[in-house]
Amino acid sequence: MSATPGDTADVTASVGDDHVATVEIHRPPNNFFDAAMIGAIADAFDALALDGRTRAIVLCSEGRHFCAGADFSGPRDRNASGPHLYELAQRLFEQPLPVVAAVQGSAIGGGMGLALSADFRVASATSRFSANFAQLGFHHGFALSVTLPRVAGEQAALDLLLTGRRIGGEEALRLGVCDRLAGDDGSLRSEAHAVAAEIATSAPLAVRSIRATMRADIAERARTAMQRERAEQDRLVQTDDWREGVSAVSQRRAARFVGH
Repeated sequence: MSATPGDTADVTASVGDDHVATVEIHRPPNNFFDAAMIGAIADAFDALALDGRTRAIVLCSEGRHFCAGADFSGPRDRNASGPHLYELAQRLFEQPLPVVAAVQGSAIGGGMGLALSADFRVASATSRFSANFAQLGFHHGFALSVTLPRVAGEQAALDLLLTGRRIGGEEALRLGVCDRLAGDDGSLRSEAHAVAAEIATSAPLAVRSIRATMRADIAERARTAMQRERAEQDRLVQTDDWREGVSAVSQRRAARFVGH
């Protein structure tokens, strides 16, 4: 494989002879994201779309978990003065290449949103998905308003968003949250690569054209959804319930929400 210009300490990209690129996140074990990381992923996707070699991308992570979303217990996002995270995330929905996410361990909160920004998801029976925002006293984000109903249906999406419950790989497959189950986490990345490699055998101009047709409305719907999601997050982050939710998670106890 050859490396791609623009690699960072947090995100690297390489392209194989089979025209499949691997974009890997390097913040183990939980791979918490911030604006800098999402921007680096978007930069990698954009560079690969222009390199003339890449026909499909595998998005994966180093460590135990695919992505645990944002780390609310940590310091403020070091890119807080730059573009908002959702402005950078929008670029993931606008780039033209098919993406297969290899979801080992957990995809939690915004990490589930990142997984669902991809075209396909490969998981294992031990993978876990959770849109746990309501359990934090928070509104969901990362365009889950669009992507989750699209794959799981309106009722299942409402259930997962309102309860924040965690689902395993087998239920995720039944709901359509993931598309394939690998035998175990050890074979998960190779299975995701096989899906991408099969796509890469098709005519690249046709693949881009078909994908653009099938996903024609997603980018604009994601933009509109993230504007609403961001506004609600900004509002709810001022509430006592938000502070209680974050405190409860950090203390590993049940939250005691009061509704203000």
